[in-house]
Amino acid sequence: MTRSICIHSHFYQPPRENPWLEEVEIQESAAPYHDWNERVTAECYGPNTAARILDGEGWIRCIVNNYARISFNFGPTLLSWMEKKRPRFYESILSADRIGAERFSGHGPAIAQVYNHMIMPLANARDKETQVLWGLEDFRARFRRDPEGMWLAETAADTATLEVLAENGISFTILAPRQGASVRISGTAGWKDVSGERIDPTRPYTCVLPSGRSIVLFFYNGALSREVAFGGALRNGGTFASMLRGAFPAAGLFPSPLLSIATDGETFGHHHKYGDMALAYCLDELEKSGEVELTIYSEYLAKHPPQDEVRIVENSSWSCAHGVERWRNDCGCCSHFRAEWSQRWRKPLRDAFDQLRDRLALLFEKRGAEFFTDPWAVRNRYISVVLRRSAGDTAAFLEREAGRTLSSEEKTAAVSLLEMERNLMLMYTSCGWFFDELSGIETLQVMAYAARALELGERLFPGEDLGKQFRSALKKAPSNIAEFRDGERLFDFFIIPLRADLLRAGAHYAVSALFLEDDAICSADRVGFSSYRILRCSLEREDNGVKRFVTGNIRIRSEVTLREAELFVAALYREGKDVLCGVSSHPLQDSGAETALRIREALWSEDEQVLVDFFGHNVFSLRHLFKDGQRSIVSLILSPEVSVLTGAMRKAVHGCSQIMSLLSALSMPAPDAFRKAAEVALNDDLRKALTSTPLDIISLERRVADAAAWGIPLDTASLGHETVMRLE
Repeated sequence: MTRSICIHSHFYQPPRENPWLEEVEIQESAAPYHDWNERVTAECYGPNTAARILDGEGWIRCIVNNYARISFNFGPTLLSWMEKKRPRFYESILSADRIGAERFSGHGPAIAQVYNHMIMPLANARDKETQVLWGLEDFRARFRRDPEGMWLAETAADTATLEVLAENGISFTILAPRQGASVRISGTAGWKDVSGERIDPTRPYTCVLPSGRSIVLFFYNGALSREVAFGGALRNGGTFASMLRGAFPAAGLFPSPLLSIATDGETFGHHHKYGDMALAYCLDELEKSGEVELTIYSEYLAKHPPQDEVRIVENSSWSCAHGVERWRNDCGCCSHFRAEWSQRWRKPLRDAFDQLRDRLALLFEKRGAEFFTDPWAVRNRYISVVLRRSAGDTAAFLEREAGRTLSSEEKTAAVSLLEMERNLMLMYTSCGWFFDELSGIETLQVMAYAARALELGERLFPGEDLGKQFRSALKKAPSNIAEFRDGERLFDFFIIPLRADLLRAGAHYAVSALFLEDDAICSADRVGFSSYRILRCSLEREDNGVKRFVTGNIRIRSEVTLREAELFVAALYREGKDVLCGVSSHPLQDSGAETALRIREALWSEDEQVLVDFFGHNVFSLRHLFKDGQRSIVSLILSPEVSVLTGAMRKAVHGCSQIMSLLSALSMPAPDAFRKAAEVALNDDLRKALTSTPLDIISLERRVADAAAWGIPLDTASLGHETVMRLE
């Protein structure tokens, strides 16, 4: 009898991009990291590509890629981000699938996932199909093979979803033990009730579907999985291994039993520090013991085809005791219980989204028929554009699907329809309903996708008055926080300011040009994020050391909708004051030299009224820039003063180093002003030493010793982040 163990990890972050920029903006709650994707990658996804196994004395014995020895899935939108932002880790994950295939009889350990983690039982039939097809195509594009299994968001399942999986060639999926309703064991005639987690999870089951198709279902061990995710199993890798080895039941075993656990992948490093090391040590111990065989679901399935049948609990999941109510009702499931809070906002939010989706679907069909024979089939194939987005590829896709040459206006309309539909799917990402409060970042994120879809719809169908109905529906979603009131107020306060168009992107570029070197003003073809490109630039800059300005024409294009505009821009920076920028959709021609001169004179004289008269409402300041641009420009503006202040503090601290050491030896506290100065100076010295090339080990050791001797607190979070970035 072979006893097998499979550890499945579901690695996932919700899509976090600003829908107008296609970039993740800075998230203060993830500090010292730029955003939560970066933070979780540093704490989990990266470390699992090179997990350390220590010997008995605490020295590194070996470094292993955990992904090559477990079953895993990654969210497609997370991999898309990682491919651009952390390519080394991305490639290590892809290579782990190839290495794992050699270990697991030719079966790669990676499985696919429904595209953007939509709760499938709550999705309509079209979205079910597109979510599966996009997940499949994303997997094929990255892993260069067909997936054998597919992960369902929150393992949420119904028969209709399983039908779509089976129809598209998926062999198996993984469910929670409470999702099994009844089983029929081979050789018996009747069905046995196994509800309430009474199913035997050590064997695979066939689920025969109404269509006549079937799909294999694996059920993970619920108690063990909870202990790994929420208990103390990862405190020690050896204990973890012993727990798994000892978990096989003593009697009544399936002839070749499979013990499988399934958890969020973030368990191994993000939720549990050093969880990656515990996992690596556990896997190593299991392999060396010879008592069990490490496997993955697809390898096990090839060796042990299912003999028994199962029926599922419809509309069930692994993270809601009430089925799938967590994503549409105030069912009581929440992350952090607060007696005074409710989740009564969940239903009206979903209702608002459903109404928007259904209304835009009718318009999509009607307008889409102007370009495509079958607009919904084109939506299914649009993933090829999403995967490798460029203006040329988008245009080629549209004309191929239309079967004719399209004008620029037609291309923009056609791709806007498809982008509207993409955002309508992204707005159903499960995290939007999972947590406790309407104003949480995950819920605001799905509202942003809804807003982007709405904006595209309003542009395509200006006579439909789409916004009024949507806002009225949002108003019915109550916030638990009095100042936020409801969804409509949150929409106005948090979502509307995210919106971008060609004018705002042009302003962002013009203001950035104020702080570029002269030879770089028109050399950058990006605005600072990937969704807009500068096609043509003719800017002039003047600088007298106290104030500087740029004026000129730029041609800018949205890489997403292909919309283009020729703009005249004028931007001014005055030392110690705000930035001012005007943008006009009417570029100045040669005959406009007199106007350009008048604008430049107004900039020199700081006559803001001339700018307002000329540009109207299209006058922007620093607060209108996008978050990351704001930060970088403020940093540039303040950099000289910060350098002077830090230098003065450093000089004072270093000049008194001997007296500081004496005070420390006498256990006498230093004056508060000096301690504050030392904190700034020493942390800045350490930051510079960490980022120097080559690494300045001597300065690092000296400053750490000074901080310890003088009792100066170090910014361990920020310095730790710098260290991780240096090691990467």
